[in-house]
Amino acid sequence: MRIGPLALTVGMLATLEPLPGHGQVLQVPPGRWWERPRVAEELVLTAEQREQLEAASLSHARELVDLKAAVEKAEIDLRAAADREPFDAKAVRSAFAALQQARMRMETHRFEMLLAVRQVLTARQWERLKELTREWVREGERGKDIRDGMGPRSLRPRL
Repeated sequence: MRIGPLALTVGMLATLEPLPGHGQVLQVPPGRWWERPRVAEELVLTAEQREQLEAASLSHARELVDLKAAVEKAEIDLRAAADREPFDAKAVRSAFAALQQARMRMETHRFEMLLAVRQVLTARQWERLKELTREWVREGERGKDIRDGMGPRSLRPRL
């Protein structure tokens, strides 16, 4: 089977993910960062704020599972359309548009979660969280494992 340039391009586009800190205007640390003792301490989170963050996280997490699955299904459909013989550029374009729509729905949902987080935090807490996030991204880009409770590993939720 011959793999043409279009199929290769489609395959690469379907798997592109933004790098941490790149292409994201607003971001917070991944996972349940409010449970990390040092982050909670740095932000001076109240018990009520932690409860609100937990509730927002839970309500958004359920839908995010479905949205991620929709993106994965659209990626499969795109690959199948690109590999199908006889080749139909219109079908590939349609599958690509469906993938972009699924990604947009997922990113919109993530953005709504970010807005929910922002509504819980004070202006001072929000600014400090952005600083902590920038530190985390810088450390992650340098490949460092900071053991003081602020590096990439320490912001990940413990299972």
